[in-house]
Amino acid sequence: MELRADRALRRGELTEALGLYESLVRAFPADPGLAGKLANARELLQPAELEVLEAARAEAHIPLPVGPSSPVQEGERLFALGDYAGAAACYRRALQERPDSELLKERLIELYGLARTMPLQSPTDRALPDKPEPRLQALLDRVASRRRLKRD
Repeated sequence: MELRADRALRRGELTEALGLYESLVRAFPADPGLAGKLANARELLQPAELEVLEAARAEAHIPLPVGPSSPVQEGERLFALGDYAGAAACYRRALQERPDSELLKERLIELYGLARTMPLQSPTDRALPDKPEPRLQALLDRVASRRRLKRD
């Protein structure tokens, strides 16, 4: 969650970063690093933006949409669930739509690293290639084949 907050801050999504840092500080109140990041995020917001944010929180909560509206959001959801191969597939689809997106490329690099270090959990996982790119491709092929089976 801290990585998501840091990424949101880098993207300039200050209100999202602020919300994530606040959740982290509530969960880990004794962590001075998180408190510092929260204070930094608050300082980046203009006073008027902070007032609007506080007012929006005070209003009735609007339910979130049920399904993802983009491959990037689906990738974020799958990443949060630990489905790194599925998340990478979503980011690859998003990269096809926006090939110049440095953020999507950064996210895929991060997923390659996670796929390389993921624990081996089954005999079929032990047969996966050692190199990161072939390993991720094998995982993506596995996900794609499972999705085809579910549709049939």
